[in-house]
Amino acid sequence: MEGYITATYYLETVRDLREAADALAGEQSTGTWVRVGLETEELMKKHRARVVDVKESYRGTVNKGTIKVAFPYKNFGPVVPMLLTTVAGNLFEMGDFLNVKLMDLEFPEDYTKAFKGPKFGIEGTKKAANVKGRPMIGCIVKPCVGLAPKEFASACYEVAKGGVDFIKDDELIANPEYSPIENRVPEVMEALDKADADKDETTLYAVNVTDEVDKIMENADVALEHGANCLMLNFITAGFSALRVLCEDPSIRVPVHCHRDMFAAFTRNEHHGIHTIVVSKLARLCGGDQVHAGAILGKLYEDIDSVLASVEALTEKWHHLKAALPVSSGGQHPGKIPENLRLLGEDALILAGGGIFAHPMGAAAGARAMRQALEAAMAGKSLEDHAEEHRELKLALEKWGIPKGVGGSF
Repeated sequence: MEGYITATYYLETVRDLREAADALAGEQSTGTWVRVGLETEELMKKHRARVVDVKESYRGTVNKGTIKVAFPYKNFGPVVPMLLTTVAGNLFEMGDFLNVKLMDLEFPEDYTKAFKGPKFGIEGTKKAANVKGRPMIGCIVKPCVGLAPKEFASACYEVAKGGVDFIKDDELIANPEYSPIENRVPEVMEALDKADADKDETTLYAVNVTDEVDKIMENADVALEHGANCLMLNFITAGFSALRVLCEDPSIRVPVHCHRDMFAAFTRNEHHGIHTIVVSKLARLCGGDQVHAGAILGKLYEDIDSVLASVEALTEKWHHLKAALPVSSGGQHPGKIPENLRLLGEDALILAGGGIFAHPMGAAAGARAMRQALEAAMAGKSLEDHAEEHRELKLALEKWGIPKGVGGSF
């Protein structure tokens, strides 16, 4: 609907579902618990949210179903904090609502025109890493915290030498006293230059610049001054606005990696909170080039349908906005590569931490095992057959196995 953003909710309420939907629309636009006398017909016509659909799935003591509410975006403009205040604000506090979950947002083209979206997206990120025709393989340095800059850089060298295309800071490390960005980045970039020369490939390093809002751009500037070729932001804890400011700044000429830590605090409950589809859409809208979408056969709570729904939100055609690169991360190892490839295709970033650094032969071998697994899957070979020719992959499979039902071809 032109002029409106349409929100879909799952709702459980003791009230009639349509009546509850109307109460939600009023609470989040022109209404309050009692009429105040200033609600003119003209004001209501211009600014009140509208219930556009109600589908009841159960009627009883507790009524359940899905509703759609259209919010006039003149109420909040192209301002993500005010958008979220409108579609996901006080409605969670309403006593008559036993559970309510924001399942999706539909944005008209006119609204998205105010946003620049990803600068690099899928194509730009893969071009920066010089990767064609396959997913990117990446890693998170482990242990997550505590490594001094030289130790950290040494670990980066090993995995880069082994063949990863991408290395990211863990979400738990940004600019700590024991490893400040100004010391860590030059050490890492020097190590990557050496590894890239040895393997004749390019490795991106996503520097975590998460901080208090007034420090994020300062961290980014320091990282870029020392040669960083990618940046990272914990965008849930820092905020969508912080992500947008970082991504839309013209001085940021490298991809921005988006980590969604803390998202499960409001996405995990099946019936209450906010769906990950909304998180993915807003990250893309605010300019994220690479966005965590969940883990294929990983250790996280999300089922495969939820992960793939987020992947679709990141990659489907969406007005002028570039597609963001979906990131599969959480409990990944070489045995899971074929399923990642089958479900995500070549436009994805597969991240492993322990699945690389805990390899019996060390981190470089762990990285090689990931690439060997990808080579097998791309060629339509089984991992077991390919492992007979590659010791690194063989040891990885012996340690972690292959999830039941995983094939070996793309």
